[in-house]
Amino acid sequence: MKKRRNQIPRVLSILTTVLVISLAAETSVYAQKQPQASRTDTVKRMAFIVHNALPQTDYVPLMDYTSGPVDGSEVEAFLDAFFAKDAIKQKAGTITVSVVQDGKVLVSKGYGMTDKTSKTPVDASRSTFRIASVSKVFTAAAIMQLVEQGKISLQDNIEKYLDGYKVTNPFRTPVTIENLLTHTTGFEVREPADASYLTDASQKPISLKESIFMQFPPVVRKPGTSYMYDNFASRLQGYIVQQVSGEPFGSYMQKHLFEPLGMTSSSFRLTKDLAGRMVTSYDMANNAIPAYDLSPSEWPEGSMISTASDMALFMRAFLNDGQAVDGTVILSPPSVKAMSAYHIAIHPEMPDMTYGFESSVDLSSTNGEDVISKGGDILGFSSLLWLLPDRKTGVFVSYNTNQDVRKDLFAAFMDHYYADRKPSFGPMGFQPHSKATLAKFEGLYSDLRIKLMTKVEVTGDGTLLVSDPYSHNNKLTQVDNLLFVDEQGKPLAFKMDANGRIVYLKYANQFSYAAKIAENQQGFPDVSADHPYNSYIHGLKSLGFLTDDLSKPFHPIQPITRGAFIHAFNAIWNISESTNPSSFKDIEHSPYRKDIHAAAEAGLLNGTSDDLFEPDRPIRREEAAAIVFRILAGSEIREPNATAALAPGTSKWAVDAVSSVVKWKLHGPEVTETNGTIDYGSQRDLNKQELAALLFTMLLPN
Repeated sequence: MKKRRNQIPRVLSILTTVLVISLAAETSVYAQKQPQASRTDTVKRMAFIVHNALPQTDYVPLMDYTSGPVDGSEVEAFLDAFFAKDAIKQKAGTITVSVVQDGKVLVSKGYGMTDKTSKTPVDASRSTFRIASVSKVFTAAAIMQLVEQGKISLQDNIEKYLDGYKVTNPFRTPVTIENLLTHTTGFEVREPADASYLTDASQKPISLKESIFMQFPPVVRKPGTSYMYDNFASRLQGYIVQQVSGEPFGSYMQKHLFEPLGMTSSSFRLTKDLAGRMVTSYDMANNAIPAYDLSPSEWPEGSMISTASDMALFMRAFLNDGQAVDGTVILSPPSVKAMSAYHIAIHPEMPDMTYGFESSVDLSSTNGEDVISKGGDILGFSSLLWLLPDRKTGVFVSYNTNQDVRKDLFAAFMDHYYADRKPSFGPMGFQPHSKATLAKFEGLYSDLRIKLMTKVEVTGDGTLLVSDPYSHNNKLTQVDNLLFVDEQGKPLAFKMDANGRIVYLKYANQFSYAAKIAENQQGFPDVSADHPYNSYIHGLKSLGFLTDDLSKPFHPIQPITRGAFIHAFNAIWNISESTNPSSFKDIEHSPYRKDIHAAAEAGLLNGTSDDLFEPDRPIRREEAAAIVFRILAGSEIREPNATAALAPGTSKWAVDAVSSVVKWKLHGPEVTETNGTIDYGSQRDLNKQELAALLFTMLLPN
């Protein structure tokens, strides 16, 4: 495979809320492909989004506050000191923040410059930021307004609003409006594609309706039984608002939320005025990110633009039972209560979602306070809104990079103002279970959104050893029947079905369950239980990535074409099909043409010098290794390792990739070693059983 140009792959679009674990991972709209920038910068940004790290801060409180912020001057001094730290400045130089308490705006302030050329200071009331998935809170509020008016019921089957469209749903339980609000739809993953980012004024956006029905996902889990961060569910909420109200989605939001609150600098559409006031964002190499628009123009799940001062207006009203200072009511007290209370939780002490908000960024940093939050990431911007409803306190922050400043701020803020309590999990005096009893938890668990796997092992009475792609050998202690806590104070919870079987866990990714991979399922007639590739083939089949009929032969040594490989690879990383015209001359009649073009748009591959891709040619093993390497090394899921002593035969451009894949052990028994030299078989065609080994091991903990 020809070495590709310097492009950016948009890979962990699963992101792994991806593993969305850290606050950073709370996002849903993720940093996307960016023109004229380094691929490594973007994948590193994605790695940050899914990297499982606890907040770190060296902030020393000015005073000991235990009841929350009260005095605006003191809060401003706290924020000034926090944002003056060199470690924070290195992560973001352009920041806007607002803090409200008991109906008052204590602080609404900007830090840094709007861009590096004009040196104009950030103005919290004028400088605009993309707030990404914080948008979802407003879309959920619009749904609740229509519920109040009796135009929607939370228990309505969503098909009522789909103009006759029938959802592919093998279960007797329909998807409801409430499922959309709590992200418990059971939908297959759908994420915004690279083509959804418009950088050329000649590109025309599609409509919201078109974006819904061109990728409507099937239901693959019983609705209401599992939680998975779901961008499509939030986009569908916006479409239903449009359908029920009879108003375009963006117009509805302006008329019924922004205008009543006086949020004059907020919109779901990039207007000329807001674009002119938007701060410049930068990539990890400190290069300015070119301006972009979106397709459709308004994303109910993530296109909102706002200021810190506008967000303060919303926080004041929401924390005042939905009533603004001037008496304007945007939500009834029952609706505010419904949006503030958790409606789904894998464990009572490990909640999932309210109607529109999620659990706090890190339960171990809440200091015993009840927190609801919503974070967001989009190319060049990261944001966080968090509320303490019982304290009538709210904080909003947004900045012009995809870094984890918000995580640091959350930890520092909670430690400064609510330092009197520390969270504890489980009932007092709980007696951990025996090693034999805990055996039911052992196994591999696949994240519902990103498919990366978590391995659980029992090490003794009341203790587990848990590994995932971002952290390894975490020791956890049992504190309740289905709840464990690691050495950093981070909880892990399991879910049991009605038959007493363990079916899900939630740990690394706070914003999605991971499903336990079933064991001892039916196999293919030509893949016996003792087949050397049985575990890989069975594993991929269990994850839903093999569509072969189990009643028919699998043909394990059948070669895999380049097109078929890209199709399988895209499915695992949730790279959506592209409907744009292809730059390759020879894929028009390929059944995988949309997959191939999507991978090319994401910067994952190139064709030949003649603009050909050769989709029907078997893919060589070194070509497949190179694509896997770009994802895993570029996103920092695994460290490159070029130390393998390879036998002759690997192309020069593929040596680093093949060596790393060998050292990572992403293969089956076909790779052999003789006298310290490893034969990867780089020039051989990849076959189906080897594909299964490569892809399945790619998902395992390192």
